[in-house]
Formats: sequence, structure tokens, C-alpha cells
Amino acid sequence: MKKKWLAAFTVYIAMIALCIVIVYVVPSLRGMLEQTYVTEFGRIDIKDEVSGFIVRDETVYVAGNDYKVNRVADPDVLLKSGTQIVELTDKEAEETEEKTGAVDSERIGEQNNISHKYTDIINNLEGNVASTENGRTHDAGYISYSVDGSEVKYGTDRLSELRQSDFDELKSIRPVQTPERSCGKGEPLFKVIHNSKWYLVFYIDNKAGEKYYEGRSVSIDVNNRTVPARVARVDVGKKTTKVALSCKEFYEGFADVRTLDTTVTAASAEGLVLKDSSIVKKGEQEGVFVKNKLGEHIFKPVLIKADDGERCVVYSDIYVDENGNFVETIKTYDEIVTAPDEKEVAELQKQLKREEAEAAAQKAEEEKAAAERAAAEKAAAQRAQERAEAQLAGQNATQNKPAETAETPQKAAPPEQESEDAIGIPQEDNSGEYTEDVSSEGTDTD
Repeated sequence: MKKKWLAAFTVYIAMIALCIVIVYVVPSLRGMLEQTYVTEFGRIDIKDEVSGFIVRDETVYVAGNDYKVNRVADPDVLLKSGTQIVELTDKEAEETEEKTGAVDSERIGEQNNISHKYTDIINNLEGNVASTENGRTHDAGYISYSVDGSEVKYGTDRLSELRQSDFDELKSIRPVQTPERSCGKGEPLFKVIHNSKWYLVFYIDNKAGEKYYEGRSVSIDVNNRTVPARVARVDVGKKTTKVALSCKEFYEGFADVRTLDTTVTAASAEGLVLKDSSIVKKGEQEGVFVKNKLGEHIFKPVLIKADDGERCVVYSDIYVDENGNFVETIKTYDEIVTAPDEKEVAELQKQLKREEAEAAAQKAEEEKAAAERAAAEKAAAQRAQERAEAQLAGQNATQNKPAETAETPQKAAPPEQESEDAIGIPQEDNSGEYTEDVSSEGTDTD
């Protein structure tokens, strides 16, 4: 008997110990194994390293005759239209005759004396040149004394036509300096880069290209400078996305290059920094699990400002959602769950469904109550209208009834009234007061 009692007592103690382990030890172990971090304020820059191609509007000026050349304008300087760029002087006849043999071997064409080193360039311009005989420019812009024959093909009006293979050709193109002392007819003298917006075009994989959309403000790094730009065009292909950035700022050396290796900053943001692995969704609402002092995981909605693929920056304390509502969100030094487990995320979706069902039921009740109120108001209005119509009908009936023409005759006083007057009984006169007959005043009753 004692052995059985001892065994039962031992099992009882073991069960109590097991319960203690389950209640206290297991959650503690879970908390020790669970990874969390504390939110802190920081900054994220969303950047892409790209190799871009420059598209701009340019005009090449060629000599209208054979001239001696004297450059008077500095390159890479913004000048207004009508400015003297080069001084042109007609070559003396004897000088031309002395050099006839050399010229014939170096130049082609009967009318234009174009050197061989410029022939391909002039042909690529397809006749889209401006001839000058006074060395002045008709366009405002930046001056350059180098040409490469790409001035027309890579103009802004052909931006939509250009393909990646076209841009790849630019890598092998080298600029050629224009004649510095003398030129033949039809040879390039200088070019003007128009003072208008230009484009930087680059190709990037489709995933990285998702952050670019038309109208978005970005910046590019040029010669240790940050140059603002705007996304002007986005064309998504099978594997790559073509992005065209428009810009108005010029920089040193811009006139002599057609490619640019740079860093494009698509977004910059400051706020609370979170790991992307912490972000979960409750329906369409993004959020994180915050671990409170009791070890419970509380879902908090967040609004992401910027995301670099590994970390993101979100608002703190309160933000305004797309519907204009104030939403309470995470705070500095909140403890965030690094990677919520699947069960927890699944439970979050179940909670959302319950909330949606409760909201739908409440909405149905409100709609039912509103319908009942509307029906009662309609019935009350109808009864009021019926009473008004009945009252109006009664008034009309009274007004339409014929008026009586004969007056009702006055009734004669009863005989008893006359006898009472005769013996001096108080009588009510027309004014409503009682009086005595004057004929009995002063009579002796003895």
C-alpha cells in the first residue's frame, strides 16, 4: 500500500515539474533562440552603378569656302547666338596654287575641299550641317572644336529609335579636332551643343529597373559633383530595362564625351532602419512584429520610404496613409523580430480574416439600421403629407358651403320673468350686474 502511494506521489511531482518546464523554461529557451534587434535612426541611399550614353542636340558648322582660321572663342563656354567663334580669312591665290599638289592628294570632291580624315564624319552627318562664311554661330550653346559624326544620329529627336546596339557603337567612336589654322570648303570648323536638356541613357536588369518610373527625381555623380536629373522614359524589355534620364546641367568635359560611367541615386531617405527579413504583410498592409515586455509579438504597420534590397527606412511614431488616416507605427528602440516564423504570419492572416468578417458584419448592421431609419422617416413624411392633404380638403369644403341669408328671430322673454320684475326681484341688466327696481325704493313695509 505504501509503495503504491509513493509511486502515485512521485508521478504527481513529476507532472508538476513538467508543467513548470513547459510554462517557464520552454518560452525562455524560445526567447533565447529568437533573433531580434532594436530600431535605430539612420539613412539609406538607393544606388545603381551604370554605364550610360549621352544623347544631346548639336549643330556642326562647316566652312563655306577655303579659309585661314583663327579661333577666338574658348571651348566649353556658354555663348549666345551671333557670337564670333572663329575668324575666317580667304586664302591668297598664290598660296592656294603653291599647295595645289598637296591639296589634291589630301582632299576629295570638286567643289568641297574636305580632308580624308573628315569625310566619314561629314557623310555621317547626312547633310545636317550649318555653313558659315563669317565664323559666327546662329545657336546659343557650348562651343566645342571636336566632332565625331554622331551629332545627328544621337540627337534627342531620335531617342526612342536608339537601341542598345546603337549605344554600343559609341564605345569605339573617337572625336577628331577641327582645323586649327586653315580649312577647306565643307570642312568642320566647330560645333555648338545646344543649351537645352540632354539625356543619359542606360540599361539595367528588370528587377533593378522597377524603382525607376517616369517623373521620378534622381541624381547622378559627375566629377565628384551631384547633378540632379529626372526619369524621362522607361522601356521594359524581356530581360533589361532602358532608362532615359533628362538633365539640364552641364559639366567640364561634357562636350567631348558620349559615354558616362556614373552612380545613379534613385532615392535617399532618413528614418528608422529595418531589415527586409522583418517585413511581413497583413493583407496588403506591410508591418513588423514588435516584441513587448511580456515576450508577446505585436503586429505594427509600417510605411516604407526607401528600400535597397536588404534594409529599408520607415516612418516613426505616426504616419499618414493613402486615405489620409493617422496610423500608429513603431518607435525608436522598439525590439523587432528579425525573421517571423511561418505559423505566426499565417495566424496574422487568420486574424485579418476575422477582423474583415467583424467589419463586414458591423457594416451590415449599420446599413440595416440606416435602412430602417430611412423607412421610418419616409413613413412619417408620408403620414404628415396625408394629414396636410386632409386638412386642406376640410378647409376647401368649408369655404365652398352656401351662406345663410335669414337671421334667427329673438325669443320672447318668458312670462315668469315679467312678474319677477314687477315685484322688484334683482334683475341682471345687459352689463351683467344685478340691480333693484327703483319703484320700491323708500317703501315702508310695516
